[in-house]
Amino acid sequence: MEISFGEHWIEHIGPLQVHVDTILTAWLAMAFLIIVALIIRFNLDRIPSKIQALAEMALDFIKNMATGQIGKDGRKHIALIASLFLFILTANLMGQLPWKLIHLKEGEFASPTNDINTTAALAIIVLIYYLGAGIMKKGLLGHIKHYFQPVWFMAPMNLLEDVTRPFSLALRLFANILAGEVIIMVLVALIPVGLPIPMVLFELFVAFIQAFIFAILAASYIGAVTSEEH
Repeated sequence: MEISFGEHWIEHIGPLQVHVDTILTAWLAMAFLIIVALIIRFNLDRIPSKIQALAEMALDFIKNMATGQIGKDGRKHIALIASLFLFILTANLMGQLPWKLIHLKEGEFASPTNDINTTAALAIIVLIYYLGAGIMKKGLLGHIKHYFQPVWFMAPMNLLEDVTRPFSLALRLFANILAGEVIIMVLVALIPVGLPIPMVLFELFVAFIQAFIFAILAASYIGAVTSEEH
């Protein structure tokens, strides 16, 4: 059995090269979250249903994550942290669906987070957001001032650290999700029945952990630039 990975359904829009399979699965993840959110929103009750109770637990989990890393102002940033966590978790889990049943002329459907373009886009969102949060909190001059701490000649290194931190998240998420899907493909090819199941279950755990790491580190970056000591 031939095993291939990292291939995409590519179309060109002018000078842009578009990974259509990644866009479609990312839209599918977003559509799923929007539909679930609407179902919960319009079925709220004083006595919560199972899905409402699960949503409330998830929201409490994300609130604790945000306030634990950012502090009392953490609630202001819950929308971003929740969006990152829920989208990445859903996108990661999509890689465990039987996409092999759908045959494309090139590439294949998979988790959108196994594409470096997706994780890099998430990193850029985090970068712009936490730089903006720092400026909103302290003003432009107040934010720039911290780059010259503890001594002025550290400014280039401090600036480089601020810019590169989110991209380490992007590479970590991309590498872990892609590696997990490749391992599962190899196991399925070698041992079609039974034994790959433990690996699939492990990948479900990895999907959650990677979403958690990305979200909590994004929250810690926001906390760092908005803290009074920064």
